[in-house]
Amino acid sequence: MLEAGALVLADGGLCCIDEFDSMREHDRTTIHEAMEQQTISIAKAGLVTTLSTRTTVFGATNPKGQYDPNESLSVNTTLSGPLLSRFDIVLVLLDTQNTGWDEIVSSHILKENSDEKKDKADASDIKWMLPQLRRYINYVRRKFKPVLTKEAERVISSYYHLQRKSGTHNAARTTVRMLESLIRLAQAHARLMFRNEVRQLDAIAAILCMESSMTTSPIVDIVGNALHSNFTVDPDEEYKTQEKKILKKLGITQGSP
Repeated sequence: MLEAGALVLADGGLCCIDEFDSMREHDRTTIHEAMEQQTISIAKAGLVTTLSTRTTVFGATNPKGQYDPNESLSVNTTLSGPLLSRFDIVLVLLDTQNTGWDEIVSSHILKENSDEKKDKADASDIKWMLPQLRRYINYVRRKFKPVLTKEAERVISSYYHLQRKSGTHNAARTTVRMLESLIRLAQAHARLMFRNEVRQLDAIAAILCMESSMTTSPIVDIVGNALHSNFTVDPDEEYKTQEKKILKKLGITQGSP
């Protein structure tokens, strides 16, 4: 009897895999096809079929021992380069000493277990409650199929070529898969912005996400420790600042056709 696994059951949704490095070698081989082709081929007990795995894979793993920033991700995680390259973004969360961040985390945990959590006044500060946010994401994910505008194409293409020419680029990552990842990230941002077209803003946001990924060589070098990042006070102004830096690095003049 053939039973569906986690990826097949998560078809059309999200599959979270913890302790990714503990996966059996056979499963690692299978997940290559699942993440690349969005299918799993089965040939067992006379049954030959293909199952859909159109799912977003969210994996988490720990380094083997102490994380060494001088070594590659493959060495630190024991995950192969080809497998890592199938993730659009790989974030390394380093729990370094940061007094300000420790204060934020401890205050949040203490607040969750105190009477302040029951204070209804705090709810007024939340613009979107979690159920509402879930409904919005579910809606835009299904409704919009964004297409790239010329300006977005120019930004994404320029960044991809710059990564390819970088002397320190990751050969296993800077392939067509990176270009596909940039497009998917830009399309996802366009959906969040309730649009059916990918604009320059979405392409810039995709590059910011890619720059935070440890599978690429930082070109713009504007992202710090992902674990200690906070929401900006003025996102519009912050975007303008990052846009100028990225376009300058890519050699693109603002407003050029």
